[in-house]
Amino acid sequence: MKAVFEFPVAMNRHCIALDVEVLRWAWAAGLFESPAELERCRTQKINWFAAYLFPEELPLKLELIMKFFLCLFLLDDLLDIYLDRDMEHYLIHLRSGKASHPVPRLEKLGASLLQFNQEIVQANGVSGLGKQWEQTWQDHLEALQWELRSKRSAVPPVLEAYRRYRPIASGAYLAMGFLRTDNTFLDCFSELLESQLARFICLSNDLASHTKELKIGDFHNEVLILREEIGDIAIGWVQNEIVRLRKSIWMLAEQVGSQSEQCDRWARSLLLQAGGCTAWTAETSRYQVYINGNSATH
Repeated sequence: MKAVFEFPVAMNRHCIALDVEVLRWAWAAGLFESPAELERCRTQKINWFAAYLFPEELPLKLELIMKFFLCLFLLDDLLDIYLDRDMEHYLIHLRSGKASHPVPRLEKLGASLLQFNQEIVQANGVSGLGKQWEQTWQDHLEALQWELRSKRSAVPPVLEAYRRYRPIASGAYLAMGFLRTDNTFLDCFSELLESQLARFICLSNDLASHTKELKIGDFHNEVLILREEIGDIAIGWVQNEIVRLRKSIWMLAEQVGSQSEQCDRWARSLLLQAGGCTAWTAETSRYQVYINGNSATH
């Protein structure tokens, strides 16, 4: 069945060539545990995520974005494997600019993420954009710490806390940060649009992945949390909420875009990210099969 996309969708024309280059880079950097894990990332089209979210980006910056998000996807998988205090300290060290972990692969992964973060901050100079990116990065790591502590407790998270931390941990705000190339975007008063977009992305993802996560016992999913509270009607409620969010995002995008030409460009790029997330989720097999955990079992 052909997927129906509610937002504009485009694919960066440099995707295929950069996908190969980035996978080769990651293998040479020691970021994959095995050839099987590299093949999994290739078949799941992990690098296509960046190509869908940044369809208009030039190849040099798109390569950086691809590498950055590939590292985040790999870190996300490893956070389902290593639930000990070493991983908690690892995230704390990342927040202070250090990559330290007994597992060499995690050290290499952390070093790559810190290098990319530094490149992004330097590219934005001392402007408000650089400071905003650094704050978004710190918030992301803090949210990952919350997720890790929550998983270690083996208790399903409280809905209110999940809704607070999940959009930040997801990387949605980091993706929006890559779009900011002009200080005028900071004056578009688009905070509500951005928060609604982040929630739409996370809730859509949770709906797509809840069956897989139920099977593996991972209750960090809003659909599963709601099922514990309201039963089987949770899926219908989430579907209706996604429809509401879609309408809200369109309305807010029109309001933001009406402020100026720059704000219209900003709103359009956010709509492309919404469409890109939807399209990639429909195309990847990442959320239809169990992939988190020991890569040898994938």
